Amino acid sequence: EASMRIVGSTSHNLLEVKDLRTYFKTSAGTVKAVDGVSFDIAAGSSLGIVGESGSGKSVTSLSIMRLIEPPGYVAGGHILYKSRDIVNLTEREIRAVRGKDICLVFQDPMAALNPVYTVGAQVVEALQAHQDIGRKDAMDRAVELFKLVGIPAPERRVYEYPHKLSGGMRQRVTIAIALANEPDLLILDEPTTALDVTIQAQILDLIKDLRNRINTAVLLITHDIGVVREMCEQVVVM
Repeated sequence: EASMRIVGSTSHNLLEVKDLRTYFKTSAGTVKAVDGVSFDIAAGSSLGIVGESGSGKSVTSLSIMRLIEPPGYVAGGHILYKSRDIVNLTEREIRAVRGKDICLVFQDPMAALNPVYTVGAQVVEALQAHQDIGRKDAMDRAVELFKLVGIPAPERRVYEYPHKLSGGMRQRVTIAIALANEPDLLILDEPTTALDVTIQAQILDLIKDLRNRINTAVLLITHDIGVVREMCEQVVVM
């Protein structure tokens, strides 16, 4: 109990979402996709957002990343990351945060990966976007990251194209890219929906293991309450 109190006293909120409202203007009127959502995530902790399709889960994750495009817009509320309001950051400021401090892993790895570049080159690009690192060092780091996320024969895999990899391997690649800059917060939007049950379990075990090893906070978005029960300390229902 004493040690729990110490942990509690050093814990602080990494992300605070307060009364978030994200709306879409349509010909039929304004659609309130997210309407008054609030939650906190402490550094190194895990939170699940669960809800059925169309409840606004993905729109919440895109709002945090500032990836909502017209006709969508954040109509109100605050998204505080380390006490800075993401809603008010300039495009340049948000680019420095996105992909470095906060990373998003999408549901469909094929949509997230560029088909004309090798998967290794895409890790290199993620590293060079935020770090002063040479190509050879970045490629070595890509091999390390592939090893970390359980991709076999990583020295060979870095030179392969996305379509050559299975769905599960592609999802591991997108997680490796997300982890390239050691983010404080990893947002996973239905990361296992497109995968079969065995691969799903492997990816979830991987995420749990990575959390323990590198203390990244995890925001997991899913429609599956069973996944949340296994993965998360807290849950928000939408």
